[in-house]
Amino acid sequence: MIIEVEKNILLRDYLQELPISKAMVKRIKNKGDFLVNGKSQTVRYFLQKGDQLEIIFPQEESSIQPENIPLKIIYEDAYYLIIDKEKGMPCIPTKRYQSHTLCHALMYYYKQKGIQSQIHLVNRLDKDTSGYMLVAKSSQAHALLSKDIKQVQRIYHCLVDGHLKEDGYVEQPLLKSEDSIKRIIDEKGQYAKTYYHILEQRENQTLVECELVTGRTHQIRVHMASLHHPLTGDVLYGSKEGNFYLESVQISFIHPYTKEKILFKK
Repeated sequence: MIIEVEKNILLRDYLQELPISKAMVKRIKNKGDFLVNGKSQTVRYFLQKGDQLEIIFPQEESSIQPENIPLKIIYEDAYYLIIDKEKGMPCIPTKRYQSHTLCHALMYYYKQKGIQSQIHLVNRLDKDTSGYMLVAKSSQAHALLSKDIKQVQRIYHCLVDGHLKEDGYVEQPLLKSEDSIKRIIDEKGQYAKTYYHILEQRENQTLVECELVTGRTHQIRVHMASLHHPLTGDVLYGSKEGNFYLESVQISFIHPYTKEKILFKK
C-alpha cells in the first residue's frame, strides 16, 4: 500500500485514519515495515505533507496443501472473493475431512494466481449447505469485515417439515452440546436471531427464506427445529431421513476499501 500523505501528522495517528486494524498495525511493526520516502520509520515518526508512505504488510503462510478442485467464483477483486460452494464439500480441514475441502481448493487457486495468503473465511457453511460464501484474501481484509460482521447480510432458503403458519423470527441463544456437534438452546449460549418468511407451501413441507441477524453454527437448523419444523432430512435435529436442502442464496456487504455495497442474489 503506497499513499501520498496529505497533511502533517504523527504516523501512529495517521494509521488510525486508514483501513488498517490495530492488530495488523502490531503485526506490521514486528514482521512488516513502514517506509517514508523509502526509509524505514517507527510509528513515532512525524509525517510531512507530500511524504510517500509505503506500508509493507507481513507475508502470510499456510500449511494447507493445494488441491486442484474446481471453484465457482461469483465475484473477485483485490481483497475479496465470493464463492458458490457445492453441497457436500466441507469448508475447513478436520480430523474427519482431511482433504477435498474448500480451503484446499482455495489454496490451489491462490497458488495459481500468485496470492500469498492464508485462508480467511468471512462466513462458513456446513458441509451439506450450498451457496454463497465470502472469503477475504488477507488477514487485514478479513479483520476490517470482522469488526462489523453484522453488516454482512446473509439470506438462506431451506425446506422444512410440515406447514409453517406465519412469518416471524426466533431469538434464542445457542450453546454447543457437551457430548456432540449438536447445538442446543440454552440461556448460557451465544445470542442468536433468525427471521423467517414463508415462500411456498408444499405437501407436508414449507419452503422458507431465512435472514440471519447473527451467524452461529447450525443457527437456522436449531431455530427452525425449535418451532417444531426441522429442516427436512436433518436427522440431528428431529427430522427423518430425506433430501436436505439449505442454501445461501444472497450475500451483501459494504466494501471496507471502496465503501460500495456488494450484493449477489440467486
